[in-house]
Amino acid sequence: MSNNTQHREVSLSSAIGIFTTILLIIMVGKLALGFDTAILLMIVAMFTSFVYVFCYKFTWNELFEGGVVPMVARASGAMMILLTVGPMIAVWMISGTIPYIIYLGLKILTPKTYLLAAFVLTAISSTVTGTSWGTAATFGVALMGIAVGLDVSPAIAGGAIVAGSYFGDKLSPVSDTTVLAAAVAEVDVMDHIRSMLWTTTPAFLISLIVYFLIGSKASGSIDMGQINDILAALDNTFKLTPITLIPPACLLGLAWMRKPTLPVLWVAIATAIPLGMMQGYDISKVISIMANGPHISTGIENIDKLLSRGGLSFMAGSVAVVFFAYIFAGELEYSGTFKRISSALRDKFIQKNRGKLILSTSLTGIMTGLGTGNSYLSEIVPGTMYKDLFDEMNISRRVLSRTLEDSGTVVVPLIPWSAAGIYMSTVLGVPVFSYMPWAFLCYLGFITAWIYGFTGIAIWPKDNDKKKVVR
Repeated sequence: MSNNTQHREVSLSSAIGIFTTILLIIMVGKLALGFDTAILLMIVAMFTSFVYVFCYKFTWNELFEGGVVPMVARASGAMMILLTVGPMIAVWMISGTIPYIIYLGLKILTPKTYLLAAFVLTAISSTVTGTSWGTAATFGVALMGIAVGLDVSPAIAGGAIVAGSYFGDKLSPVSDTTVLAAAVAEVDVMDHIRSMLWTTTPAFLISLIVYFLIGSKASGSIDMGQINDILAALDNTFKLTPITLIPPACLLGLAWMRKPTLPVLWVAIATAIPLGMMQGYDISKVISIMANGPHISTGIENIDKLLSRGGLSFMAGSVAVVFFAYIFAGELEYSGTFKRISSALRDKFIQKNRGKLILSTSLTGIMTGLGTGNSYLSEIVPGTMYKDLFDEMNISRRVLSRTLEDSGTVVVPLIPWSAAGIYMSTVLGVPVFSYMPWAFLCYLGFITAWIYGFTGIAIWPKDNDKKKVVR
């Protein structure tokens, strides 16, 4: 908090009141009024600015220069990556990269391996593309369409698809939430991903076993009519060859070699542009599509909608959400509001217990997700509140970033009123409460995080940090 004595100190009750009001504004705005998330967060930023300027005697210049600017600067790397991912998705669509991945996945389905394949295929797709929504809208729609012909309930199939879709959303170096969690905790993206493997791998393996056991009991036969129509449409629209896999191979290879994220994305785009030209697009059209997104026509309306995604404008909304969220988060941090709440939790509950710190961070993320339905806020809020406590208790920020995703990114699709829950239930045709019990990966992660916190497994000291930030 600023040392200016003219400022009124934010008391614990006031801090809780401000934070609660923010959650109420977001909940009412989203659930009752249906406001756009970015505009809603701008309203919240206006509210916090009004409160701190008129009630606590901060000046706008103080809030802006001391709170907003440093906070937004920390998010600049994440926003640059988000803006780059949009054009990458667009050029991967027209290059045949994503269509070819879909094509290969649909050809290997068998009745006995359907459920396992649904989980694995969506996990691979979301890891390569970094998008759970895009994966659900491509693999997910096709996979749900053939679930009827098997002895697998739509609820279980939907759970496997949602879990697989969010596996990559959580771990992919090109996922917006992955990048954001690393940015909030101020750690390198690849260090963050390696940390997440400790909690995600057990959840993934348990999910594999359960889906295999359930899927092995499936009977019946797959109605290949819909699948054959999709395969034929893709084959007639694109030149589907293994060389279209060069961009994702470069992306994953360079990312694993710990190369800076932004240049890796540039390479993934550059290698896809010639493939887009091979598909019949001239260079000017490719550049236009990278800006505005593709309009692909295969002859199947649903597939056309699924493939016509990406572009710079496609990610503008996500960047706006991050930007406005960081404005009021910066004000909450600079004014001492976050510090007041986290200090009270430390003194009255956490004390010196690392397990309670992990639990508090996790529950704050889950409660923020329940209150706002927004995966970005479920990372930004607890990340900003608890990062100083992690430093004070000599715990690596990589543990913080991991906990943010374990309790934020993958939990939001289990919330019926969240944008992710509404989207998944609409696209897959399965209510959230129906698929929720079967999306094992979405809640096994934070349960594992709690166990690690109280047992000390993978709770590294701060001295091991290399003090890297998102690049």
